[in-house]
Amino acid sequence: MQSSQSRYRNPQPTSRADIFEATAGAGIASIRRTLNKQKEEKRMAKTHCTFCGKDDNDGPLKSCSRCKAAHYCDHTCQLSDFKARHKRQCANFVHPPTTSAFLTKPRASERYPLHPLFAHWHEDGVGCWVTIEGRIDCELQSLAESLDPTELRDRQKRMMAGGGAASRQTIRTHKVTARSLLGLRVLVQNRRKEKNPILVFGSHAQVLSQPMQTSAVQRGTAEGDNLVKFMRDGVPSAAIGVANDPWDKVHRLGISYINGVEVKKDAPLPDNIKNANEATILLNTGEYAILHLQFRVGDGNTISKDWEALGALEAFFLPWAPWDGTSAPAALAGSFPTAQAPASDASSTTHGRLLRAPFDQPGVDEYFADFIEHGEEAYTRSHYGDARANMSRVADESMAVMGERLLAQVAQAGNTDVLIQRLRDSGMGELADKLASRQ
Repeated sequence: MQSSQSRYRNPQPTSRADIFEATAGAGIASIRRTLNKQKEEKRMAKTHCTFCGKDDNDGPLKSCSRCKAAHYCDHTCQLSDFKARHKRQCANFVHPPTTSAFLTKPRASERYPLHPLFAHWHEDGVGCWVTIEGRIDCELQSLAESLDPTELRDRQKRMMAGGGAASRQTIRTHKVTARSLLGLRVLVQNRRKEKNPILVFGSHAQVLSQPMQTSAVQRGTAEGDNLVKFMRDGVPSAAIGVANDPWDKVHRLGISYINGVEVKKDAPLPDNIKNANEATILLNTGEYAILHLQFRVGDGNTISKDWEALGALEAFFLPWAPWDGTSAPAALAGSFPTAQAPASDASSTTHGRLLRAPFDQPGVDEYFADFIEHGEEAYTRSHYGDARANMSRVADESMAVMGERLLAQVAQAGNTDVLIQRLRDSGMGELADKLASRQ
């Protein structure tokens, strides 16, 4: 039997509040362990020689200047590894640069990486790796949400600045509340032998629909969306550009890291960034950037989860161009090939280029298999751990209880019909239908 002293040290949760507090504490501890693991993994990657594995206690390791993915204790190890394997690996973009912001391998004792790789391509010395900027529940994001969670309150103020009727019209016209935005995290790197700089144009990135999913993707589009419909081998296709924001009048994108250094809000921009709103970035040989891009892919029905959106896509496209240091970046933008109009002369030194990274559909299915087959809780446990799963479950139950109480108060006040109409006016017809069915 447990002693009173041990019960005092480890009180057993009895109420829902106690359970929530306990699981929240466990979740915070789990997150802290995850962050510590990330720091340790980053430290280990940069303090052990890629070739011999020996610790370097005399100073920092030297990285491969071209890929930043291999690290060596001395020139002998670097030369030996180059002859044995690194020459091929570096040229073929086998590994992305070492950075804790893009961990494509599972951590110790874990089944899945923090940033699973769903697309990868390289050509002419430039390569990219693609993962997702997803939520733990795998829901697509809506335009109502801010790209930066810390700016949510300011965004809500901007959304309502035009007055109630005007705001509802914008919400309805642009399908603002629909969960339709797929967030991609993209690492792009220059490894060109010529050692000439390139310009990457993030705002011109596109994703291409799977032929069988084109109609579903088109159903989710709204006014102002950057979507081009075209015929490919007699089959309808759609090229989707980076989503536009109806309030901020900018693309839904961000530059997260330059050469492993976080691009922080309100801090001076690195010299590599030529245009932050357009995600126009200068990369010299060996340099890399990490972008966050959002695309309107979901239709709120058959495509509302990350794996459904990824499954609806064939490839990711990212344009870039060699830069002579004098040409205006905006002038180069007109030379880009696109998903719907590929380049006809890729040999030109001034012609814009286009990376085409096909999505790994078997990899998508494997990564999300637990969610697809067993549901959200099973997925959360296998990918994030038991503590995080327990915390999410209790939080969901608490939110459901709060929602029921709120609806009961609305019904008691006789305002249910008004709420249903407001929901319809704001483009939330599905939620309005659910509420109406309960009357």
